[in-house]
Amino acid sequence: MEEIAYRVRGFLTIRGKFLRAPVSGSLAVRSDPGSGCLTGDLALGQSDISRKVLGARLLHATAQITPESPVIGHIDGEGRLFATVTVNAVITRLEACGQTLISGSSCRTATHAVVPLRSAPGFSLRQGGRLAGSYYRPPFRGGGWLTPVLNLLGTGPGNTAVIDLLPES
Repeated sequence: MEEIAYRVRGFLTIRGKFLRAPVSGSLAVRSDPGSGCLTGDLALGQSDISRKVLGARLLHATAQITPESPVIGHIDGEGRLFATVTVNAVITRLEACGQTLISGSSCRTATHAVVPLRSAPGFSLRQGGRLAGSYYRPPFRGGGWLTPVLNLLGTGPGNTAVIDLLPES
């Protein structure tokens, strides 16, 4: 069993390119070189999301994306990495025009999202690389009167994840 640690950097797009949420954290992978199978533990920090209009910050949100399962995957014969992770999201803070609209941990996805990721051919576990995938974002609950607005803006297909795995030295 081979173990590799990565720094994780990337972003999620929400509903096409309406909003972009940066992601960062770490991934500890255990792989079986003989079979190409792997499993890993993902840890992500909070994401800050802002939307500006004419230079003024109109919207600012802080979200915490939490893995609910290990990352599982495999590398095929062409060196493509296929991986899947199940995550939940919590909007811990939402401000509009400087006014706090949501704070705490009650505004969260109603169910988990399954995020499939894949690399281009020639992926190397030792060197890391880029993974990307498209996923369905489940609806939010617990956001009070903002829940329907959040669901209109962010729920559904067309969300993407782009993740760079950078090996720890």
